[in-house]
Amino acid sequence: MGDDKMGGKPVVWVNAFQVKPGKLDEFMQIQSEELRSFAEQDTVNGALGSRLLRASHRDRAIAIALFESVEAHQSWLKEADFSAHYDKIKDLIEGAEGDYYTVEAAYGATIE
Repeated sequence: MGDDKMGGKPVVWVNAFQVKPGKLDEFMQIQSEELRSFAEQDTVNGALGSRLLRASHRDRAIAIALFESVEAHQSWLKEADFSAHYDKIKDLIEGAEGDYYTVEAAYGATIE
């Protein structure tokens, strides 16, 4: 999906993970470490922030990343090597699904 379909707005990449039963704590630890690593490097051009959310009663997690544009996210994906990270989580998940979203309305505080 190109920026033309996103209206030139910043985009949110949402990745929903179905985690294997009993593996959520381990998955969250690995994902949190990866998120901290990206934040510390601060070399992701066009990245505006990210969040990692944990379901309260199910083995699910959501990773949310805000980028200046679809192009910025796709450029980062081409530059980054996720193979080592994927090797860490592949046996912990049953599946994952991601997509781009735009913020159409917002109210209240940001999630911290």
